[in-house]
Amino acid sequence: MTRAAPFFPGSRVSTYGMTSKGGLMTPGPVSRLAGGFTLLEVMIALGVLAIAMLALLSLHHQDIQSIIRARELSEAAMLAQGVMTDAELQGFPPLGKTSGNFQKIYPGQYRNFRWTRVVSQSPMFPDVRQVEVTIQYGAGFHKNFTVVEFLHYPEPQTAPPGTAANQLPLGMQGRALGQQ
Repeated sequence: MTRAAPFFPGSRVSTYGMTSKGGLMTPGPVSRLAGGFTLLEVMIALGVLAIAMLALLSLHHQDIQSIIRARELSEAAMLAQGVMTDAELQGFPPLGKTSGNFQKIYPGQYRNFRWTRVVSQSPMFPDVRQVEVTIQYGAGFHKNFTVVEFLHYPEPQTAPPGTAANQLPLGMQGRALGQQ
């Protein structure tokens, strides 16, 4: 009586058949063992792993660069708000352009930051001034962060008599004084 030899997954039976040994059929020479990998398979797996690791390192580098940019932008916004607050505390800042760095206020910090403040008169409203604060930062000061604010003079200014700002439209002159 002949019995078939057990089949192991992943093993191959040679093409020259089965041999009989003590009444049991056993497979002939096996061309490949069941549990091993070829050198080619190992090299391909290492290549795929290396590509995946390079992609992860690239993402990590981008994350670090993004964090640095966000930190610089946050610092620029904070410093711009400080310069703007200084202009607000002056009340009604004088017209013109001023600039500087932050070494006097923050010694040893913010070396890659400098500021420019431009105060200009509003063409339509004599009691309003536009204050524009620009922070230049980064290597070579190529990056800018700008804040613009309009400041109103706290005391009302009157226009000289006879100017257009001091005259009411026709038909409204008597009503402005409570007359009909």
